[in-house]
Amino acid sequence: MEPSARTGLSRRDLRLASGLLLFGYIALHLANHALGLVSLDVAERALAIAAAFWHGGFGSVLLYGAFAIHLALAFDAIYARRTLRMAPADLVRVFLGLGIPTLLIGHAVGTRLAWQIYGESTAYSRVIGSLLAADGQGRQLALLVPGWLHGCIGVHFALVRRPTYQRLRPVLFALALLLPVLGALGFLAMARELQTAAVMHALSAVTPTRASQPVLASVRQAVLGVYAGACALVFVSRWGRSWQERRAGSTVRIRYPERSAVVPRGWSVLEASRSHHVPHVAACGGRARCSTCRVRIVDGDAHCPAPGDMESATLRRIHAAPDVRLACQLRPTGDVAVIPVLAPAGTGRHPAASAPAVEKALAFACVRWNNFHALSQTMLAQDEVFLVARFRRSVESATHARKAAICNITGDSVTLAFGVAGRPDQACREALLAARAIEQALDTLADVCARQFGARPEFGICVHVGIAALSDVDGAVPHQRVAAGPAVRETQGLQQAVLRQEEKIVLSTDLLRHAGAEAWMPGGVEARRVEGSTHPAAMAVPSLQGIDRYLGA
Repeated sequence: MEPSARTGLSRRDLRLASGLLLFGYIALHLANHALGLVSLDVAERALAIAAAFWHGGFGSVLLYGAFAIHLALAFDAIYARRTLRMAPADLVRVFLGLGIPTLLIGHAVGTRLAWQIYGESTAYSRVIGSLLAADGQGRQLALLVPGWLHGCIGVHFALVRRPTYQRLRPVLFALALLLPVLGALGFLAMARELQTAAVMHALSAVTPTRASQPVLASVRQAVLGVYAGACALVFVSRWGRSWQERRAGSTVRIRYPERSAVVPRGWSVLEASRSHHVPHVAACGGRARCSTCRVRIVDGDAHCPAPGDMESATLRRIHAAPDVRLACQLRPTGDVAVIPVLAPAGTGRHPAASAPAVEKALAFACVRWNNFHALSQTMLAQDEVFLVARFRRSVESATHARKAAICNITGDSVTLAFGVAGRPDQACREALLAARAIEQALDTLADVCARQFGARPEFGICVHVGIAALSDVDGAVPHQRVAAGPAVRETQGLQQAVLRQEEKIVLSTDLLRHAGAEAWMPGGVEARRVEGSTHPAAMAVPSLQGIDRYLGA
C-alpha cells in the first residue's frame, strides 16, 4: 500500500480554487455594498470598475466557470457519500451550499441577464430602485447570508491546520463578522438615499419594462426548475444505487476493536463509523486534509484499494506506516478489521481526554536526561528507579501551572505540549516560562543527586513550535498523551543536536519569534546557532534566567 505519486490537479484542488474565487467575488461584492456608507456615488463608481471586469469575457468565464465547477463537484461529493450522517458543521455547510443557487439564480437573471438581453443598467440606482418598488430589499439582504456563511465554513475547513491561518484567525473572524454587517448597512444607506419622491419617479424609467418582466420571470422559473431537477437527480441516483446494492446483497463487514458494522460495498470506513455511531475523529470532515481519521489495517489488507492522489499526499506528509490509511478515503471491497489511531474525546476510554485530536500549531518542551545511560551503569536498580521518578516529578510539578499536556514519556525524557486550547503565541510564551521553571527544578535535582550519589546528572531542554497532533491513543496510559507530526520530528532533531554538542538549552527561532522574545538574551552571554539539527534555525543558551521578567510573568 505504498502511496502513489500525485499527478495533476485533484478534485480537492479544483474545489478549493473555485470556492476561493467565488468567496473572493462575494467578499468584493460586500465591500462594494459597504462603500454605500460613504455615498451612493462612491459605491456606483466602484461597482462600475468591478462590472467592467466581471462582465468582460475573461471575468465571465472565470466567474461562471468557477461556479459550474464548484457546483458539479458538490453534486459529485453528495453522490459519493454513502450516508448523509455528518458533523453538524458539515451539514450546515452542505445545506447552505445547496440553497445558495436558488437565491442567486433570481438575482443573476434580474441583473446580469437583464443587462445582457435588454441592456438594463446594473447600477445600484436601478437595482435598489427596483427592489424598493417591489419591497424586496429584505430578500436582497438575506441573499448575502448563505453564501458568506458557506464560504467562511469552507475556508475554515480548508485552512484550519495552516499556522498562518491559526495566527490570523482572530483577525479573520472579525472580518468575517464585520464585512457582511457593513455591506448590509451600506445597502440600507443607499436605499435611504434613493427614497425620495423625485428619485423614485425617475427610477420608474429605468425599472424593467413590461415586455421584459414576463420573459425574465419565465427564464428564472426555468433555470430554477433545471437546478431543482439536478438536485433531485443526485438524491434519486443515491437512493437507486443503495436499493440496487441492497437487492444484490453486496455488503462488507468492517470490524472495530469493540464492534462490527455491515455496510454496502463502496462505503468509506468513516461513513460506516458514522452510520453505526462508532466514535471516530475527523477534524476536516472527511476531505483527506487533516489525517485525524486514520486507521490501522489489522486484517483484510487485500480488500483495500490503493490510495488515491489526495490520500497519498496526506499519508506522505505524516510519514504513515504502510498499514495506515485514511478512513474517509478507504472504501474496502471486502471484509476488513481496523483500529482508529486517534481516540475521540468523551468516549470514556481515557479520562484525561479533553479535546479531539486536531493538527494545529503546538509548542513543545522536550526535557532529556543526557547522561542517564552512563549514570545508570554505576547505580543500583532501586536508585535508578528513584531518580527516574524524581526526574519526572520535578518536570511535572514545575509545569503544573502552565497547562501543559504530558506526552511521549520515555525512561530518560519527557515531552510537554502547550497550546492545546489556545493561540500559538500564548503557547510559546507558556513553553518558555515552563522551560525556565523546569531548569530551576532540575538544577535542584542535580544538586541532590550529586550529594547523595556522587554523580551529577546533565539535563537538556529543547523548546520548539510547529504543526503536530495531540491525542490519547488506544492502549495508552491514562493522563498521558501521544504527539505526532512535523513539530515532534523537528524537536527530536534538536534533541540529537543537544546530545552531540552537549548543549543545555536549545530554542528554535520560530518559537522566540512567536513568543515575542527574539531580542531576549541572558545577561553577558551570546547565544550561538545550533549546527546539525534537522530544524534550520535554532540557538543554544546556557540558561533561561530572566526570561520570566522579559515576558512580564
